[in-house]
Amino acid sequence: MRIILVVGRKKRGKTTLVEKLIPEFKNRGYKVGSIKYTTGDHIFDVPGKDSYRHGQAGAESTLILSPHKIAFFSNYLLGRNSEELLRFLFKGYDLIIGEGFKDSPYSKIEVMDSSHDQVPLCTPQDNLLAVVCDGRVDVSVPVFSTNQIRELTDHIESKLSKGQ
Repeated sequence: MRIILVVGRKKRGKTTLVEKLIPEFKNRGYKVGSIKYTTGDHIFDVPGKDSYRHGQAGAESTLILSPHKIAFFSNYLLGRNSEELLRFLFKGYDLIIGEGFKDSPYSKIEVMDSSHDQVPLCTPQDNLLAVVCDGRVDVSVPVFSTNQIRELTDHIESKLSKGQ
């Protein structure tokens, strides 16, 4: 399983880039999963629903199954490192595309806005592989426009196949 992260400041197009990368990798035969990091303390399971009540009763993890979706809520897994957690949740996947996690050790693609961002959040030492920006930015990694998804995917494949 390979992991690539899409990072950047707020409102720069990270989710839009993830939405473009997922089908491109799927068209190339990858089994792709995704994960989104958020700093907010969102309520993902609604108070009053049965699954929420299970957690309130003391269940450390709750799995919700329906004919079309599965949701998994867990307090038990919170203390695990990200590698262990991803291997548990995405066993059998070829690629995980994450949004956020800029401080993690995994390979990163940063989305920048040249009219607002002077320097990237990450450097090659942070495993920055490329920048996506529709303007000019002065960085030491390849820069792709938001319309160069095939070329960006080729670059990511090349780097991940080399273990970067």
